[in-house]
Amino acid sequence: MLHVGTVKTGSTSLQAYFAEHQQALAEAGWCYLPAIGRPDRRDLAAACIAIDDQRDELLRALRLVAPQQRLAFRQQVKAELEEQLKAVPDELGVILSSEHFHLSLQRPEEIETLKQLLLELGLEVQQVVIYLREPLALIESLFSTMVRSGDQRPLPADPADPFVALICDHRASLQRWRAVFGEAVVQPRAFPPRAGGSLSADFLQLLGNAPVAGWPPEPQRQRNRGLNPSALNLLAWLNRHCTWLTPQARFRWQRGLRRLLDGALSRWASGSYRMPGPQRSRYGQLYSDGYAAWLRRELPQ
Repeated sequence: MLHVGTVKTGSTSLQAYFAEHQQALAEAGWCYLPAIGRPDRRDLAAACIAIDDQRDELLRALRLVAPQQRLAFRQQVKAELEEQLKAVPDELGVILSSEHFHLSLQRPEEIETLKQLLLELGLEVQQVVIYLREPLALIESLFSTMVRSGDQRPLPADPADPFVALICDHRASLQRWRAVFGEAVVQPRAFPPRAGGSLSADFLQLLGNAPVAGWPPEPQRQRNRGLNPSALNLLAWLNRHCTWLTPQARFRWQRGLRRLLDGALSRWASGSYRMPGPQRSRYGQLYSDGYAAWLRRELPQ
């Protein structure tokens, strides 16, 4: 089972739940398999990006530029996953999760590379689970995340921006994944789940079985909580004028101080951002209006 996000749909919380409840998953016939030292499979997503494309920040950070380096990285990731699979009992299915499957694999050819790599490892994808969020809510939540990461660009971006289209045009996203895996395999889900259910409960019902004692409850503490407008304005000002106090600062103590500030704001100044009216209207015309109609037609009740 391949969980491909998308962004701002609780992927971090879901991955944490998988990691914390491996025994329950095993009783249900599944194994969650993150990369070594990571909560997800971002390494696998980066490895399947087209060899001549350098858009992924992980690849840039690792200085993987030349085609030979990229091919070697792909083989390294494949070998590491192959070694992990040796420890997985044959009767267990495998869950691979990362929102970067959606973010990084932006063309059907890249998704095909992922499919073929998994087949070479003996993994045939039975379901591709993709959570879709109302585009306006998604982009407003993403604005908070970008500011907290130290981004200095004017945000939210124009709705015609290619990156915005990538994360907000859900119809195009499904077309890419279905072109490779087929319509029956790609399973879209609403985020937040309908009827007020938890994200973990919504995903776990797709697994079929359940442990004898039932699934453990999802923690109430929310991960990646949004900030209110005043807190966001404070961090945006720091990003522009106090570069020594950003997540990209040179020294560890500076980055640590920023994390402490971010944690305090997350605890005491949580909230949500709302775009100005004219910009909300443009987003609605391009993405949200069609999404509402499509949601009623295609996503499960």
